[in-house]
Formats: sequence, structure tokens, C-alpha cells
Amino acid sequence: MLSDKKTEGELRKEKSIAFLKKKEVPYIEHLPMIEDSASVKIKAPEVIAKRMVCTLLTIQYAFDIMQGNGGEEGRNFWFAMLEDYEALEELTEKEKHIFSGSASEEELCAMTWKYEAYWVLAWALGFIEELDYPEEVCDCDRAIEIVRDRPELSLLLQAAKPRGTQEILDEADLIYRLDWACVDARIKGNEAPASLNADVVVERHMALNWLIGYDDDWDNVSTDT
Repeated sequence: MLSDKKTEGELRKEKSIAFLKKKEVPYIEHLPMIEDSASVKIKAPEVIAKRMVCTLLTIQYAFDIMQGNGGEEGRNFWFAMLEDYEALEELTEKEKHIFSGSASEEELCAMTWKYEAYWVLAWALGFIEELDYPEEVCDCDRAIEIVRDRPELSLLLQAAKPRGTQEILDEADLIYRLDWACVDARIKGNEAPASLNADVVVERHMALNWLIGYDDDWDNVSTDT
């Protein structure tokens, strides 16, 4: 006899769709479920913390360049900070490209949007209380404070309160469906629906997929819908 008990994935999908209905976000019933807790391995707190630092400090250097304050002295300043957090070796190829000083204006601008991905990592370690509905950009001043106030990796980890797998998967499932709505609108030549900021949504989607191990290459995380 077949069980009527719903799976973890089915319950998570239902929860996400209930939220979408409340916010009047378009959705499709047949969009698949994401992985369940038995098949994912959330990144370790130390890995997340180092990725936070690399992301944030690369963003800061990108802004330095855009404001005409780049150069070797500035680069050395940020590299010294990366060493303090034991994260210098964790820079990705795209981040190294920013620090090389040869990035285009488009590449620099794209890097500044990584604040939104960073925000998800900070949330995953408990520094952000909740991920608000993605219609506005994150609080960049607060984002900077999290790292600035904890000038060593050990201090960052001591203050962290990592979230559980289920909570992270709930957000991953929801952002997957929110991103589908944004992509569907773009394909049809429309603005993102229900006040969603499509740029915020895709960066969150990328970060959450990285957290759950859907794709480990931070520079090229898949956000397929």
C-alpha cells in the first residue's frame, strides 16, 4: 500500500508556493523540487566565513578602482586584511582579476552586486536575522560592519550562529521559484513581477546554490530554473 505521507521536498515546495501566492508572484506547479536534507552537505562555517571575507574585500577594492583609488598600495592593504582572515588563498579567478587592476568597468560593476550574495552568506552564519523579500538591495553599511567589527577569522567564527540545513534549504527552494518568475518575465519582455528585484534574486539564488553544494565554483554557480 502506498503511503500518503508527503516527502520533505513536497512539503517545502508547498510552503514556497503558499508564499508565492501570498505575494502574488507567478509560479508553475511542475517546477521540480530541490534536493532534500539527506542529499546535501551545507558548506562548513569556516568555508562560508572565508568566502564572505573574500567577497566583501574584493567588492571594496572594486569600488576603490571605480573611484580612482586603486593601485598597488590599495591592493596591498586589502591583501593584508585577507591574510588576517586566512582567506588570501581562497580568492577565485574573477576576484584575482579584480585585484589585478585590469578588470573592465562592466566587470567591476558586476562585482559590486556580490553584496547580495555576501548577504546570504552572512545570513547563513546568523549575522543577519532574516532574508527579507528581495525587492530592495541589502544594507551595505551593515554588511561591512559584520567583518570590520571582527578583524580575525577566529572572531568571526566565534560570533557566528550557523543556521540549520532545513532553514537553508527552505530559502534555496523559495529563491529557485522566485528566480523562475523573474526569468519568465524577462523572456516575455516584462519587468520582474511583484516588485521583485531580479538582480538581487539571482545573486541570492547563486549564493544559496553554492551553500547547499549544488555547484561549488563560486565564479560560475548555476542558477538554472
